[in-house]
Amino acid sequence: MNPMNQNQGENMIPQVLQQNGATDENQDTVLTTIRLEPNANSQISSIFILPKSGSVLDSNSSLVWSVAWNDFAVANVLGAAAANGQKPIDQAVIPKTFSGCLNSIRRARMYIGGRLLFENPDVALSAHIHKLSTNPDHYEEVEDCKLGSQHGLQVQQNGATLEERGKYQTGTDGWIAAGNGVGAVAGDAPDRNDQLNRAVGSHSLVPVQNFSWEATLLLSDVFPALKHLQLPVKFLKDECRVEIDWETNFNEVLNPISNETNAFAGQTMSIQNPLLYLDYLTYNEEVEAGLTMASQNGIVIPYREMNLISKQLPASTVANDSQDIFLGFQGKLLMKIYVSHRFSNTGVNVSNPNVPISGVMAYQQFQGRCRSDMGENFSYNLIINDLHIHDGKVNTATQQYSYLSMTAENPIYAFPNSFDFNAVYNRTDGNGVAIDGDITSSQYEVGGRTLLTAVPANSGASPTNIRDGIIGTQAFIGFDLSKYGTDGGLNAANAGYRVGSTPIVLNITQDGGAAASRQRLPKQVDVICETIKILQIRNGMADVMDA
Repeated sequence: MNPMNQNQGENMIPQVLQQNGATDENQDTVLTTIRLEPNANSQISSIFILPKSGSVLDSNSSLVWSVAWNDFAVANVLGAAAANGQKPIDQAVIPKTFSGCLNSIRRARMYIGGRLLFENPDVALSAHIHKLSTNPDHYEEVEDCKLGSQHGLQVQQNGATLEERGKYQTGTDGWIAAGNGVGAVAGDAPDRNDQLNRAVGSHSLVPVQNFSWEATLLLSDVFPALKHLQLPVKFLKDECRVEIDWETNFNEVLNPISNETNAFAGQTMSIQNPLLYLDYLTYNEEVEAGLTMASQNGIVIPYREMNLISKQLPASTVANDSQDIFLGFQGKLLMKIYVSHRFSNTGVNVSNPNVPISGVMAYQQFQGRCRSDMGENFSYNLIINDLHIHDGKVNTATQQYSYLSMTAENPIYAFPNSFDFNAVYNRTDGNGVAIDGDITSSQYEVGGRTLLTAVPANSGASPTNIRDGIIGTQAFIGFDLSKYGTDGGLNAANAGYRVGSTPIVLNITQDGGAAASRQRLPKQVDVICETIKILQIRNGMADVMDA
């Protein structure tokens, strides 16, 4: 079959422009990889001008960059010699637990000339949500290596209490018994949290080799439209430009860990060496001629556009507090809706609820914004065209998980308890002091989360901290509005749900809380809507329009 053959239907898209769409293609196809440095670069953004090469740009091209801890120094990482002759780790910096270095990317845009072609308003959040359906073995063995994330599981064999033993932990968060790790001391008590196998500074004693973590992300994860499209850059008259906006907030990207007795060296970060590795496919003369003719006569390609609506829900002390969030999108063709709802990153001062604490909360320290926090007695529904998507409010974690899996069109591989409400997060003693949560500033000072080098009882770096940074942090919401799944959904004629003249309304209900409770905090709600748009290429000119 000639790869220039076209699909049946009104779109008439050449198969060579579709990801995995070509069959029995000519084996003369040539792959050329170009290493592209940015034409303009800063800590805020990087701009790349894509060369016109090959026949099409392959969707498996990659964005590569490094997240650097600017204050890395061997002297700050290695402390004095321990009693057993080993050097303890005084401080370290690790990427976020489930999303890794994804948190360092904000927005991305692709232009053809002066016209905006594709946009992703939050690359980190959208890529993280889509990766939730990644096979766990692939995530642990491939994605964790590429992003610095952590999805491995192990059973905790040691612990200061019976409750700590036999628990599932992330592979790098498991306790290490005395004598089994760097900084170990005599005795039977666990020594520290072994998170350092993925820490910046853990691989070599040569500082220049340690101050950054290199990450890799497919261009089709940056721009989901490319998951179904091989872009014919060569046949476009105007230049193709890619712009990446970077995150500069240290606490949003990295997690500092230090010995509780030592001040942290510094919490400054930077983005280093951003690159694009572009794969160009060159077809034989027959296919090239067909592409030239198709680009002149006109090619119409449906694709998914990422849209972001952000709202903030105010702090509440009311039980069963119901909030309506108006999303708009009148007249748009919708396929998918994903929702992230996050408590404020700064906690509540137990002694004075009106004054924020100086530290950040466990969920922020561990996950950054790539999370969705399960609230107490949480439920939700969506109203489109004055109709409820679900018969009643979704009010259980299992229902929420099932609908999210349906939206992703694959099972969500959720970390244990990541959809559950953390009922003991704010448990306090008789004096109102948190004993099982990370709500007080004493557990997150400037030095970040404390790391044990001696007696476990002296540190807040306990399994409770780990728990509070994981439980209920992946409770994303999903609505699947497509009609025929991934393939059929890209046909603009039957892709999804056409919104009428009334706006979409997202209803979220949850309990507020007392003064010292996390439930009292305001909540950030980010709604990612996938709408269907049309890319039209004619006479080398590109244009986009709503489906």
